[in-house]
Amino acid sequence: MMNNSQLVATTYAGLEEVLAAELLALNADEVQPARRAVYFSGNEEMIYRANYSLRTALKILVPLRTFKIMKADDLYHQAFKIKWEEYFDADKTFAVQSTVFSDLFNNSMFASLKLKDAIVDRFRRAGSKRPSVDTRNPQVQINLHIANNSCTISLDSSGESLHKRGYRVGNHEAPISEVLAAGMLKLAGWNGEQSLFDPMCGSGTIVIEAAMMAKNVLPGEIGRKYAFQHWKNYQSSLFEKIKSETDHRKPDFKLYGSDISRGSVDLAFKNAEKARVNDLIKLEVADFRTSEKKTDCGFLVFNPPYGERIETGDEAFYSMIGERLKHHYPETEAWIISTNDCLKSIGLKPARKIPLFNGALACSFRKYELYKGSRKE
Repeated sequence: MMNNSQLVATTYAGLEEVLAAELLALNADEVQPARRAVYFSGNEEMIYRANYSLRTALKILVPLRTFKIMKADDLYHQAFKIKWEEYFDADKTFAVQSTVFSDLFNNSMFASLKLKDAIVDRFRRAGSKRPSVDTRNPQVQINLHIANNSCTISLDSSGESLHKRGYRVGNHEAPISEVLAAGMLKLAGWNGEQSLFDPMCGSGTIVIEAAMMAKNVLPGEIGRKYAFQHWKNYQSSLFEKIKSETDHRKPDFKLYGSDISRGSVDLAFKNAEKARVNDLIKLEVADFRTSEKKTDCGFLVFNPPYGERIETGDEAFYSMIGERLKHHYPETEAWIISTNDCLKSIGLKPARKIPLFNGALACSFRKYELYKGSRKE
């Protein structure tokens, strides 16, 4: 189907450079960071590899057509020109996912409907039966992006968002996204070759992503499926070859996680087991208020409760974190993600501030360097 095509990997705001570095490490061509995305080029093999291997991508899109529209019907006419029957068979279910910033469409549902009609009519004209729409669990996903009068229609090669690695069992009230956790570790300069501690680990996402990096367990290994497996030209032997190339490492250090909630720690253990990294992770029920530095660990990364999870008593809680770090974590590098308001109360001077989003919440990811002699006696 494709030689070297232009491709797009989407991600969260603030992780574009990290994702670009990951793509370069995969030997992708023409890598160019954009807003919440990285453009690159590659063939089928690169599409499969990017989906299976990238830790900080959300979707891998294959743009089919970019054009200008002056009225709503232009979308139908342009979409009808795409030879959809060459990309997937009529017995596959499909869905359209739209992002629309344009006065031409009252809502994204209307734009999706126009595109859906064009696809179905195209199959009919090609003498085929019409493919069915399945909005809940489609085999093939089409991505529509409209900004003012500029429109791009893409095949979504990922299907479900790539942050869904497949290791989550049960529900945790506010887990951090797997992609954000991996991105934070990379932004913090953690190299996968040293011990790490998350003292408020919740369901374990940060330590699990760290363990996967340390062992070189790729995101796709846990057993998820991809939309490209339903494409007409899908080469299962090529994908099997990519899957067989993984070379796992056996680190000689531990990653630590603790949480005040027994339920969270139990869940974290089950998640780590499913991700096949429980041999590298030590978990315990513990309160940060009484915690001490682990002798072999000078690197902390954590996501304390904030926003929707904690309202009253923010100042006291964050002030406690600052005091604890200052007095009980000498010679430590601590990275914390939270809202700017909460972090004001920590009482420590950050060495770095990186703006990030956790869901819709604007956050700051901050580095604190803690030295033995830093506190005022």
